[in-house]
Amino acid sequence: MKRYIVLAICLLGIGTASAWNKFAQQCIATLAEQNLTEKAKSETTKILGGDLASGAWWLQTVAKDEATKHTASWHYINVTADLKSKTNSQKDGVVQIENCIDILTNRAEHSDSTVVAALKTVIHLVADMHNLAHVRIENIPHSRRNFDFQISNGFSGKKAALATSSWRKFWDSNIINRHATYTPQLFADDLQTCYGADKERFSKGDVRHWAADMASLAAPLYKWAQPDMIMSREQHNRLEPMNDKTMARAGYRLAALLNDIFK
Repeated sequence: MKRYIVLAICLLGIGTASAWNKFAQQCIATLAEQNLTEKAKSETTKILGGDLASGAWWLQTVAKDEATKHTASWHYINVTADLKSKTNSQKDGVVQIENCIDILTNRAEHSDSTVVAALKTVIHLVADMHNLAHVRIENIPHSRRNFDFQISNGFSGKKAALATSSWRKFWDSNIINRHATYTPQLFADDLQTCYGADKERFSKGDVRHWAADMASLAAPLYKWAQPDMIMSREQHNRLEPMNDKTMARAGYRLAALLNDIFK
């Protein structure tokens, strides 16, 4: 019962934490919405009073409160050196998603406000666990903290310039803002077109399998992604489709999770 109380308190406030920006969260929620069953869509709409995107940013914007600043850790997942999700810590995003799944599955036993909080939390955290900067790997120290690096503008000579970014800012907003002219609907449509054939493959397993999958993508990244590095324009360009593909994973997996809960 304690874990449910912690979640219910979340209705009162949450500390500031790094997370994928609002646009990315809404894109993922919109893609998930497109892949819900009729039953799941009806149930989630009834709970939220709107579509999934309407609840996607709630966890980041509810009122700040000193008593709930510990929830900042929920936006991250922790894996072992062999890239497995084994933790039972309430500070871990995977554990909090599992708590919310339990609440939603047994929603008749909980208050409406707790059910709403659980659904909004799931929408947000399933997205965040697919952000490559939100995967903390046990034996890679710089995966477990933020760090600064520089990004080349791709020019040489007098036109050459470097921009400083933090690693989390790069993944939370910089790379997704390349699609700033899109709407969430348009970007979700693009993801559906590009990665629809991977939907079944991406959706297999449970949240622990998905965490391990994300760790398998993040671990090689940290072999070259180091504090104070210079990221070339070519490297920046190669990371964009990688980010898009992780967003597609998140959308399809969120849909699969909700379809199973509300079957």
